[in-house]
Amino acid sequence: MSAPAASAGAGRGPWIASAALGVAILVAAALAVLTLVTAPVSPASSPAPAPAPPAPSAAPAPAAAPAPAGTPAVTDTAGRALPAAVATGVQGLYTAVGTGDLPAVEQRYQPSAAVGAAPWAQVAPLLAQPQNREALLAALREPPQRRTGVYRYAAGGAVVGVDTQGRMAFVRLP
Repeated sequence: MSAPAASAGAGRGPWIASAALGVAILVAAALAVLTLVTAPVSPASSPAPAPAPPAPSAAPAPAAAPAPAGTPAVTDTAGRALPAAVATGVQGLYTAVGTGDLPAVEQRYQPSAAVGAAPWAQVAPLLAQPQNREALLAALREPPQRRTGVYRYAAGGAVVGVDTQGRMAFVRLP
């Protein structure tokens, strides 16, 4: 009766050895790949990358406009800090207006129906004029008055309302 037990053990031996050899091969292959992926490449041993084809140039890229001077007010007339959404929105609006980035201003403009704010098509030509942008920047530097649903910034005849989400709700220019 001991003969069948011996043959059963003998049958498992080569299978276990084959499985162990297979696992060892997989581990060795994984280590080889890991070594190749993480090994630094010396410039002398790697071929130089091919130069990128020149991009078609219709016009030179416009120079980045400098950031506007000053900072927008982030406290109200009573000295209380504005909510984070309003402060962040005003800072983004201030930068967009100051650099003359009208597409970015348009993204921040949400005309308020409550005050009959003008649509963007009427506001855009006004903000295309540098003196109007300067008036708007001056207003944004002054602490706003808290009103229901809007923060009202004003200076020198320019008035801008910023809603509680930090979007420009209306603008009035001198």
